[in-house]
Amino acid sequence: MPAVRGDGGTRPEPGNGFLLAATAALLLARIPLMAVRQFDNDEFEHAHAAWSLFRGLLPYRDFFEHHTPWYYFVLAPFFRWFAVDQSFEAARRFLIFGRVLSFAMTVVATVLVYRIGRLAATRRVGLLAALFFVGQPMLIHKTLEIRPDVPALLVFVGALWCLRQGLRAPDPRSPRPLAWFLGGGLCLGAAVMFTQKLLFVLPGAALGLVLWVLAGGRRAWLSRGAAVLVVGAGLLLPPALTWVGFALHDGARQFVFNNFILNAHWRLRSGRHLSNALITSWPILLLCAVGVWAALFRGDRRQARDPGDVLAFCIFCGVAAGIAVVPAAYEQYYLPLLTIACLFAARGLNLLLNASRHRARAGLVVCATLPLLVWPIVALCRGFARRGEVVMARLQFVFAHTRPTDRVLDGWLGTGVFRPASSYYFFIHSELWAMLTPAQKAAYVSALTSGRVKPALVTLDDELRAIGPAFLQWLHQNYVSSDGLFYLPR
Repeated sequence: MPAVRGDGGTRPEPGNGFLLAATAALLLARIPLMAVRQFDNDEFEHAHAAWSLFRGLLPYRDFFEHHTPWYYFVLAPFFRWFAVDQSFEAARRFLIFGRVLSFAMTVVATVLVYRIGRLAATRRVGLLAALFFVGQPMLIHKTLEIRPDVPALLVFVGALWCLRQGLRAPDPRSPRPLAWFLGGGLCLGAAVMFTQKLLFVLPGAALGLVLWVLAGGRRAWLSRGAAVLVVGAGLLLPPALTWVGFALHDGARQFVFNNFILNAHWRLRSGRHLSNALITSWPILLLCAVGVWAALFRGDRRQARDPGDVLAFCIFCGVAAGIAVVPAAYEQYYLPLLTIACLFAARGLNLLLNASRHRARAGLVVCATLPLLVWPIVALCRGFARRGEVVMARLQFVFAHTRPTDRVLDGWLGTGVFRPASSYYFFIHSELWAMLTPAQKAAYVSALTSGRVKPALVTLDDELRAIGPAFLQWLHQNYVSSDGLFYLPR
């Protein structure tokens, strides 16, 4: 909101125009990046899963997946516009379209981040939060891609917006606040149905809401408790409806096992992405600490804290604690964490700006934020350097040497995208292979070596090489290669 003058009027906050322009520039810089940056293996996985659903196959029952399914249901209808199995160009256009869709969702999430920041403090805080949000290297990297974490992040930000609106209401029993609480719960449930990583948001959200109930005193326990129950009802509705839908198609048991039981026992652990988050986001995390102090601990202790700030801080702590629990916290896990960090960092920087005697000058805002744009610019430049010609050439080779009905066997390179898979496991990276039982591994190899499954092309990547000598012996006896990567039948 505009800054308030002593005479009761308002005046625009200095530097807001620069913040808005910088945010728009960082978003627009992603547009040319979508078509040239190398596609991640995950993008092929999610695109192929959505295409399989479009063809009438059911996730978990007919093909392996271990991500909750809503993203595939969102993406599948768009295949009506692209004959992705007929030509390489159609496949390439769809992949770029998938990134455009992620970009559009990121823009909407950016607007919501701005609205949350403005609701919590001032318009400048909202603009700072939006700029930090679009400028985090991990967010630049992952929100560009075809992955369920992008819509999950969007509805998570929507949940923060709805819950903060509900918490601001003087009487949570009235219909409008209850609608905000219901919307917040629905958004949280939807986020989990896009990716189960968002389960780690729920403990912190529950703690924040319980603290809000207790802070109201006994007279408010009933009304606030009812609001929390509305949040819980909204949260449970999306998973319950999804489970019922899979139950009606004989896929409920596998839906639960693949998404929750299997992932809970993931064996391979990796913490390398935490160091990357700290290296690229340490300025924002430092400002976040200042913002948390300003929002929760700076004022008079007798003054009630903003319950929206308490809720966001509890969620931040819960997701941060989850890093120790998640076996492999990849970059996409940090997206909700960094989003809240950006909201608090905006509060922190705004406090420092207001403490300066030059706070009325736009140049101070520019000078304070320019150093924070170094990492975003580096991340964008690195994205342009990671060009995808080699990956696209591999995909083009597959389309040139197979028909739409030909089976392609691929480990984890993603060259089998938009081709029928040779196995229930249409991808088989080392982490998944480690999770299979000896009987499942034997059945995977036996289906190939016995001749029950005859791929028209095999992409021998490192993941397939690791399967073992029996597989490699079968491959070299029945297939021939000119480059050591693509194998065609003898």
